[in-house]
Amino acid sequence: MLHTVLATWYWQYFQQNRWRFLQRTATAEAPGEDFTTWDLRRLFAAIDTQFTAALAADRQLQATPVGAFDEFLTRGSMPDTYRPTLYDFIAHEALAFYTAGEQAGARPQDAFTIPAESPIFDDADAFLAWKPVTSETNAPALRAIQLYQALLAFHRSDADPTARLDVDLARLVWGSNVAFGESRDTRYEAALKRFSEVNGDHELAARALHYWAEARYQEGEFAEAHTLARRGATAHPSSAGGKLCANLIARIEGRSASVVTERVWNAPWPTLQVRYRNVTNIWFRAVPWDWDEFLDRRHRRPENLSVAERNAVLNRTPALTWSHPLPPTTDFRERVVELPAPTSLKPGFYFLVASHDAAFSDPNNQLSMTDIWVSDLALVIRNRASQLEGFVLDAASGEPMDQAEVKAWHLDNQGNRIPIPTALTDANGFFTLRVPARRNVLIKATARDQSVATADETSRWDEEPGRRPSTQTVLFTDRVIYRPGQIIQYKGICLRADQDADNYATLGRERVTLALLDVNGQEIARQPHRANDYGSFSGSFTAPRGRLAGQMQLVVVEGPQGRAAVSVEEYKRPKFQVQLAAPASAAKLGGDVQVPGQATAYTGAAIDGAEVQYRVVRQVVMPWWWGGAGEAGSGLHVRARKSRTAACARAPTDASR
Repeated sequence: MLHTVLATWYWQYFQQNRWRFLQRTATAEAPGEDFTTWDLRRLFAAIDTQFTAALAADRQLQATPVGAFDEFLTRGSMPDTYRPTLYDFIAHEALAFYTAGEQAGARPQDAFTIPAESPIFDDADAFLAWKPVTSETNAPALRAIQLYQALLAFHRSDADPTARLDVDLARLVWGSNVAFGESRDTRYEAALKRFSEVNGDHELAARALHYWAEARYQEGEFAEAHTLARRGATAHPSSAGGKLCANLIARIEGRSASVVTERVWNAPWPTLQVRYRNVTNIWFRAVPWDWDEFLDRRHRRPENLSVAERNAVLNRTPALTWSHPLPPTTDFRERVVELPAPTSLKPGFYFLVASHDAAFSDPNNQLSMTDIWVSDLALVIRNRASQLEGFVLDAASGEPMDQAEVKAWHLDNQGNRIPIPTALTDANGFFTLRVPARRNVLIKATARDQSVATADETSRWDEEPGRRPSTQTVLFTDRVIYRPGQIIQYKGICLRADQDADNYATLGRERVTLALLDVNGQEIARQPHRANDYGSFSGSFTAPRGRLAGQMQLVVVEGPQGRAAVSVEEYKRPKFQVQLAAPASAAKLGGDVQVPGQATAYTGAAIDGAEVQYRVVRQVVMPWWWGGAGEAGSGLHVRARKSRTAACARAPTDASR
């Protein structure tokens, strides 16, 4: 027991000082007796020595009931049948160490590994007969396998199978975390299925069903996971596994929804995009409000409203209330529907409130709100070095609004809202605002008895004086996705840019070294190059085999900085391609757009009789300096998209519709 205590203290010290050990390297000479100065491998070796010494007296420990040490051990919530002897207690304490993920930090490069096709997922008899072959005889994974086998052999003939089933299930779960190979998930789920069917009368079958259901849930098979969890919760409702299954059921059946709409509503009227799960109805309220009230407050967004302010919005009589039924999600998967926005709202500023409950009550309901403008105006802002300027336009036609009133406010250092001199638009709808440096500004435009305001505070920035010339390498690849083993062809161009002098040129005869990095940032290969007189160079890498698939990087490690990303994935090569031609005529607001296309096999033959699916979406492209609209509330979110003209520093267009 004292060996176990010392091993546990060492292990707890490492967990509390993990960052210290991960920064240390092994010394040439063995450190002294002060364990606080040891490196990671030395500390883990000491823990292994203590657990080995403790478990050496296995016969005596196996003959000692765990209840004999009740005054020494902290009693857990599970019955002693899960750990009937002192041997079980110490062995599971050792397993917690040998199976910990931190073991990877102290493992050699050629460490012992467990293939998915090994007996790790076989039945107990096949697992007991397994004799792993490795030169790393003290590998933590090997020690874990030996301990699992020893515990299974010890409890093989027990009258009460609880301890045996518990350790058998534990080694399956551990195997799912450490085994490698494409068949790992399939074999793991098959083992859980076998375990739950063979031991269906025992409460541990419910825990196996929970692990199985959790695995299906992580793979996106929510309906199957729900069925499995229901089996476990029904068969053994009061067991730990049954309660875990009940928790998973509640998670799968949990309601969620998010609503996305444009912040400025006008013709053609936008839609309400609802992304939901386990919700069959959604109710909306449009509550009119005075936007100018926000000028006296340090916050002006719905998610920043206090509880009293939110209640004031909910208690005010709405200008319009409406609802929409939603198709049920019987498969528990998230669905997306487009709902029409009401066209009867008068111009003005509103809070759009969404709810799962027709009464818009707070208990057992997900309630959220966002702000919208109903206006025929479009406000276009662009930033200059010493001022903000923009246009006020008719949102439908794009015609400029002459003599439109443009007001602006900024916050001082005390958080007070300070007005900026009002501007009027000229015949082109153009206006200019003189804004103090490094101030965030709110802007509101009014014309024809209608108004519209910016969604966020706009920052006025200053140009950087005396910018230094910069160099870079622009990289291109022949494709964006490769299969393992394929050739990655690349080309690079070295450039030099002097923005102050308006001088841009290529860098001839530049020396460049390019490296290919895997998903984890580890270098796979590198290639040295010398650019030609025109600053360009080219080369190739081989997409690696036997590594984690995903996005890899081509990075310049010597020379002008540059990088490019490629994907290395196992995929099926397509047999045909679809090409869309540009429309013959420009799109017109409210008109039809014809987009010709052709489906052709890679053999050159036309694809006839194929089903064609398409969707039309409304998309807004934001400049980098324009902040996105935040989400309000939790669970059910309503988010406002910027008006299609409010964030563009060019003439308004609806071609993105």
